[in-house]
Amino acid sequence: MEDDVAGGNYDPFWVGFPLVDIHKSITPDILHQLYQGILKHLIEWVQQVVGAEELDRRMSSLPPACGVRHFKHGISLLTQVSGTERKHIARILLSCLVGKIEPCGIVACWSLLHFIQLAQYPSHNEETLSYMQQELDIWHTNRSFFNLQNIRDDFNIPKYHSLLHYIESIRWLGTTDNYNTEAFECLHIDFAKQGWHASNKRDHFPQMVKWLSRQEKVASYDFYRSWMDKFCADEGGDDNKGGNTEQEQEINIKSHQAWRRSIANCAQFKFRLAKSPAELSKSISRILVTHSAPGFVAQLKLFLASLLPPNQAVNKLTALESSLPFSSLDVWHQLKFRPFNLSDNDSNSVQEVIKAILISKHSSIPRFDTVLVLDSDEAESTAVQGRTQIIF
Repeated sequence: MEDDVAGGNYDPFWVGFPLVDIHKSITPDILHQLYQGILKHLIEWVQQVVGAEELDRRMSSLPPACGVRHFKHGISLLTQVSGTERKHIARILLSCLVGKIEPCGIVACWSLLHFIQLAQYPSHNEETLSYMQQELDIWHTNRSFFNLQNIRDDFNIPKYHSLLHYIESIRWLGTTDNYNTEAFECLHIDFAKQGWHASNKRDHFPQMVKWLSRQEKVASYDFYRSWMDKFCADEGGDDNKGGNTEQEQEINIKSHQAWRRSIANCAQFKFRLAKSPAELSKSISRILVTHSAPGFVAQLKLFLASLLPPNQAVNKLTALESSLPFSSLDVWHQLKFRPFNLSDNDSNSVQEVIKAILISKHSSIPRFDTVLVLDSDEAESTAVQGRTQIIF
């Protein structure tokens, strides 16, 4: 083979180095190894066992839910599936297999999906690493299901082999969020896609470079202006103590309001409601029927009684026997919020939408999302105690 042809067999630079272990420099990759590799193969195998049409039918039959994409046409027609779409598929895949695959096959799929979630923990110890090893052992015990179904003759796939090195890599290099290529995928949008759309699609490369340079200059100027505004405000406050004019007081009030808004935005949960309700002054009797909530009035009375000051508190029986001071309520059909991000990376934060939608001409299927609220000191924790069991 000629020297200038790619793909030749060359001796790497590290050959002969006595202390070099090249395998330790190959880090795990959540996006391309697990979601675009492990999960991709698993979905293909499941489609062969269940049938692509049957799997699409089951996925399209699932009710819409908060935090989960609804694949109303299934997944077999998807092309160039992104990592985000793979994550949404992983959330519903297991529920679509119950009743169509033997228990050992479901356990095999469950172990891989659980391993993918465990591998993304932002912190690890020997206990969590033992969980990963346990899931790998379960996979190796039950993967023969795909051999018996004539789906695979062997599992000599490089990305499946890489699962054996995840625990060692985490011990050696830390958690996988330190070297996951997904963190840099957003740069492709800024450096390539947006620059391309801003060009005239002819001789685009110089235009993209100029567009990116201008974006960086605007960002630098905005940072400088914000720094100068803060500096001038601090200097003005020291020089004019007790002598602020009416205009300066108005500026200080606006800056104080902006500061309060910024503090509110840093809260763990940021809720957003529409300016006007979807249903204005809806009678409580209609809410009981249309929302299928017969216990709504009783729970509303108990909630209002819990807001009373201590000197006016009443017992549960008295609260239930009391009458409501109103007969109608404004009803919103959705609530948007952004959960607190454990990884401290704003690029990974996802806005969730909780919906309570009735049957209408736009939607023939009602949707009522379930929300678990922890109103105690345990709300500081990162999960709810307990484990969901799957009954076969």
